[in-house]
Amino acid sequence: MKRVAIIGSHGLYANYGGWDQLVKNLAEKKSEEIEYLVFNSSDSAQINKSVPSGVIVKRLKLRASGFEGLFYDFLSIILCYWKVDTLLFLGVQGMPIIPFLKLFRKVKIVANVGGIEWERPKFGFFAKTYLRACFKLSFIYSDYVILDNQYYKIFEPEKNKAAVIVIPYGGEIDRTLEIDDYLIDKYPFLRYEYFLSISRSLQDNQLDELCESFSKSEFLLVLISNLTNSSYGMEVMKKWGSFSNIILINGLYSKPELDLIRRKCKAYIHTHTLCGTAPSLVEMIISGVPIFSVDRPQNRYTLNDEGYLYSSFSDLHKFLSLESDFKKFIPSENLKKLYDWNRIIRAYEMCF
Repeated sequence: MKRVAIIGSHGLYANYGGWDQLVKNLAEKKSEEIEYLVFNSSDSAQINKSVPSGVIVKRLKLRASGFEGLFYDFLSIILCYWKVDTLLFLGVQGMPIIPFLKLFRKVKIVANVGGIEWERPKFGFFAKTYLRACFKLSFIYSDYVILDNQYYKIFEPEKNKAAVIVIPYGGEIDRTLEIDDYLIDKYPFLRYEYFLSISRSLQDNQLDELCESFSKSEFLLVLISNLTNSSYGMEVMKKWGSFSNIILINGLYSKPELDLIRRKCKAYIHTHTLCGTAPSLVEMIISGVPIFSVDRPQNRYTLNDEGYLYSSFSDLHKFLSLESDFKKFIPSENLKKLYDWNRIIRAYEMCF
């Protein structure tokens, strides 16, 4: 039995982002020889379903986000270090404690470094410096470093002792719901053709620029984000919430409903500029709808150059005005297979 502790996520059945979906799938699709210890943060809802066999959940009285998240990671590591065979880091802000602990006991370290966090505008100078240092440490003190996108290999430091592998996020779509009167009442835009975009409320996800571009057009935009979780998101709500052709949805965590909205959109617009393999983009690939993505190397890797890649929002709207048939921008079946969760979970377990 391999005992693996998961460090850095909000926990099992949390709804904050890609890492939480990864934790869910690691737990539910695990092999019999794997046993997980998962830490749940205080800002995650209580689990209201049975936990998979072979998974232990420990709830901490700390939040996983913000500055408090640093202590959440450190405490998680200290509590499990002498009890497990492997630490799986989801994000590496807790990495500085590992060189000290390794003096007493050697534990296998598998680190998913996440994105290039120090490039995000939301972080100040000291936070960026710390995150860059953690990134470099992960290549020295980990056995395996996992990158979720091939593009991130360009950031691999010269001083590297870890085996570096690329494992993207997976995706799956719930197809149980179909449009009915209840859902039409709840989401009236389902009656019409609409373009969809889903992202966290971060400046580098260009929510404001996206809304501004649609405010000057006749096209209907549905934007789903955790808008009230940041001052930036609140500004987007205040600025664009009154526009009749811009529908802002502040957080939607019912997967059947979210996936229905995904499946029924005319096309998906991906605006992430600093992400790696964005889980929201992967889920849209699985949805089988046309995809228009901002042209960034990591998005090209995720899409394998499929879909329509735009360089600016003015280019995008020029394209929308001239193009009527979007079917050729639907991802291929071969691309969808790359993001099968079962394949991805086996790749993680090979590292353990």
